[in-house]
Amino acid sequence: MRKKQPGRSTHRTTRRKTAQPKPLGREAWLVAARQALIEEGTAGVEINKLAKRLGVSRGGFYWFFKTRTELLEALIRDWADSGTTLFERILERRGNEGMDQYQALSELWLDEKDYDPAWDGAVRDWARTSESVRKIVSGVDQERIAIFEKMFHNMGYKGTEAHVRARVLYYHQVGYYALGVHESPQTRWALMPFYRKILTGKE
Repeated sequence: MRKKQPGRSTHRTTRRKTAQPKPLGREAWLVAARQALIEEGTAGVEINKLAKRLGVSRGGFYWFFKTRTELLEALIRDWADSGTTLFERILERRGNEGMDQYQALSELWLDEKDYDPAWDGAVRDWARTSESVRKIVSGVDQERIAIFEKMFHNMGYKGTEAHVRARVLYYHQVGYYALGVHESPQTRWALMPFYRKILTGKE
């Protein structure tokens, strides 16, 4: 009978495979850049700072962006695209019923789930120091107003009146965030019928 050698096991040892972390994708860098812009402004959108936020080396950044400038350009494009299509989709879901569309728009702004006012505000702050960003923001504002103008057309308003009502509605909401008004959700919902009557001219 063969004697068991000291220190040796009769069972085979199996090597456990260490799970490799999933490599970060382009979207992860964009999300980190977006949060950095909200919290720190453009000064926070630096490659080293973003890598630290993500807990990775800066080398992964260059798989998706050649330079910091390219990242900033992608960031503003993301804001412009998502910020416009969001309003288009929310109104499309309610067909051509203007007041139903207004209700959906109010819920979008009050819930702050799909629409992030902090993200919008951060981009507007950025626009104060960058002429190219200012032009993009101005263009997006005009696109959004045009979307709201269609909503007022569906309420029965025409021409200049529909356009001005769209502007008043939009400037009112942007100003609400720009002034940093803080109200509880209960207060905002309670005031909504009064805003609806004043902004739309309808009960």
